[in-house]
Amino acid sequence: MAGYRRQNADGPNSEEKALDLFAEMMIEKIESINEDWRKPWFTEGALQWPRNLSGREYNGMNAFMLMLHCEKEGYKIPRFCTFDCVQRMNKPGKDGQELPRVSVLRGEKSFPVMLTTFTCIHKETKEKIKYDDYKNLSEDEKKEYNVYPRMQVFRVFNVQQTNLREARPELWEKLEKENGRPEVKAGEQFDFEPVDRMISENLWICPIRPMHQDSAYYSITKNEIVVPEKRQFKDGEAFYGTLFHEMTHSTGAKGVLDRLEPTAFGSKEYAREELVAELGSALVSQRYGMTKHIKEDSCAYLKSWLDSLKESPQFIKTTLMDVKKASSIITQKVDRIARGLDEDNTERIANGTSPKGKTFYASVAYLQTTDDRSQLDELREKGDYEGLLACAKEYYDGNGMDEQYTYQTPLQHRGDDLLVEDKDFAVVYNGSVGGTYEVMLKYSEQEVRDHINRYGIDRASVDVKELAKDMVVEQFAKLTHQRMPVFEMPSGDILYATYNREKDALDVGSVCNAGLAVRHSFPYDYNSTLDTNLQAVNEKLNELDEYREELQEAEYGGGMRR
Repeated sequence: MAGYRRQNADGPNSEEKALDLFAEMMIEKIESINEDWRKPWFTEGALQWPRNLSGREYNGMNAFMLMLHCEKEGYKIPRFCTFDCVQRMNKPGKDGQELPRVSVLRGEKSFPVMLTTFTCIHKETKEKIKYDDYKNLSEDEKKEYNVYPRMQVFRVFNVQQTNLREARPELWEKLEKENGRPEVKAGEQFDFEPVDRMISENLWICPIRPMHQDSAYYSITKNEIVVPEKRQFKDGEAFYGTLFHEMTHSTGAKGVLDRLEPTAFGSKEYAREELVAELGSALVSQRYGMTKHIKEDSCAYLKSWLDSLKESPQFIKTTLMDVKKASSIITQKVDRIARGLDEDNTERIANGTSPKGKTFYASVAYLQTTDDRSQLDELREKGDYEGLLACAKEYYDGNGMDEQYTYQTPLQHRGDDLLVEDKDFAVVYNGSVGGTYEVMLKYSEQEVRDHINRYGIDRASVDVKELAKDMVVEQFAKLTHQRMPVFEMPSGDILYATYNREKDALDVGSVCNAGLAVRHSFPYDYNSTLDTNLQAVNEKLNELDEYREELQEAEYGGGMRR
């Protein structure tokens, strides 16, 4: 008779071994960041989200560790397979033809991934069914089964640990193409439209308020995220990385993942939540091709994270499970919005319509005296925001847009709070310095574009000037589809022109292998059309000595001809 055998009697089980390895890798990564906190979580220019050989994505916990594993071992293709998967590739094809044998290279070591499997047993008959079959049952039928989750450890190899390149060159080439990291534009030029749409249309689980101030935080009491405006960050990646950090925090709210509990600032619980937010934001950033650096405020917790990891490997399990759940909520929401954008674009192209433009806010009244504020204060304190909006509208004098005070967001100053808005107006309250109200009239992007065409941008706000630059980029792109702006100089030089958005100027030069070798740059004049700007550039070029001198020589030489 077999005796009772105590589990783990001979040492740690496979899950504990995996957690020990994960903890060691996390300690190594955090220690490297501790030495230089400017290092990103993942090497810049690193990999896409890890998948198995059939293309299925690994979950957040495994994805994070597999990316660290790829980074450490230098793997360029984040595709993994089990030993059984490798063996299945050696089965004869449909025509019975045997292909070159695929195998794991000698001496290569596997890496653990932790997957949850489910056993589904009928409550009465005790019959087992597959989890995929269980998911297809009706809600009433599901009630007849008990479902038992179990965490299991599987061992995987990276494709570079196999001879796949030699045995299946076509498949290898396909994997290389599929797993090239998406190119990200540097600086403020980088926009991630799904998240921008999420912010502007309030599609996240709580409001996200970009404001012109210096703090980024998630408020538990207000259930809202506040971040500085994108233009305050060094580049777009830094903005989105910071936002993903706060979005990860917000997933812990009551009624979502119920992860956040009242705790003292600087406590172990607080430090752990910061780690969840850091890892979650790093993972989400990596998924969408962005590099995430540690949030400066989080550097203070590096030692606490290291201590917790060294004390208990279980710390990494619970933390990564929370990261998995939080990052899943974020990526599912972002992907859903991205799919909607793709559908909108497809429909727009099919119908030949223009994309929906942005909304701009023009300040039409700034109320700071006691007489102006008293009625609005009373309505605000009562919570009668509809009445407040109706009252605020009376201060609009009917004048047109003042481009100097027209913005993409109504929140322009530290402490600004958008109280209420409808399709035409918005009211912003700022409680500092006695309290002020700003009444803003909303304009469509097309209306602002028309205003720019009529009046230029001499007095315009930064936001309006940025839109004006976009307009020139669009006009120049349209022009180059018809004809390339070329200047044939009397000297025989052929010069080309392009619009430089960063300098807001027309660059002129000759074409070389590296692109345009810029010789001259002329500021763009928004009081004139693009054609007029190009004509003015041509006139200025003809006035330059380097071209006029050659013109004189050509005329002199021509006079000698018979």
